[in-house]
Amino acid sequence: MNKCNNEEKTTKERIFEAAIDLFAQKGFDAASMRDIAAVVGIKQPSMYGHYKSKDEIIDCVFQYFKRELTKMRPPEVRDLEKIDKLTPEIFRQRANLTFNLFKDPTMEKIFRILLNEQYRDKRARMIVLEFLIHEPYSFSMTVLEIMVDKGIINKIEPDIKAMEFQYTIFTLFMEYLLLKSDNSDTHKIKKMIEKHLDYFVSSLEK
Repeated sequence: MNKCNNEEKTTKERIFEAAIDLFAQKGFDAASMRDIAAVVGIKQPSMYGHYKSKDEIIDCVFQYFKRELTKMRPPEVRDLEKIDKLTPEIFRQRANLTFNLFKDPTMEKIFRILLNEQYRDKRARMIVLEFLIHEPYSFSMTVLEIMVDKGIINKIEPDIKAMEFQYTIFTLFMEYLLLKSDNSDTHKIKKMIEKHLDYFVSSLEK
């Protein structure tokens, strides 16, 4: 069995979920294998038949997060050569897919772990930089370049427009997650996200 396969509610799955809860609540360093075993209801030595160490668990947590992030892209744009069949609404679609992904309790907790660990763990830092910032920006710029070339949208500077879209939406998503983790009201930030998407899509339409 793949050590990072969490499709069934096995003991390994329960360990994985308990670890995410504890890493998000207490931090990676403060949460011990004993703590995780206690939450699952097993003896600590039994843990090692599933995961050799806390580091192996958090590595699987990071892999899970990256796999889920790949679902952000709407299926229609997997073949960019067919992008002439799309409209600027693709940006709203992708943002909504991402937003819905971060509404998932597990992904929200892992996001908190990433923010906490990004200065200590290079793996967390690379996920934040590559998967949450650089890749989405690069993807948006590529889509905009093709749309301009095919005459789908007006002439723009794709790099600047992608920056306008991606860095704003990233900041708004981060604020939403921070408010949600504190059980604060998220109504206002949701409205801001909607307004940003409305503005950006309308700015591209001919």
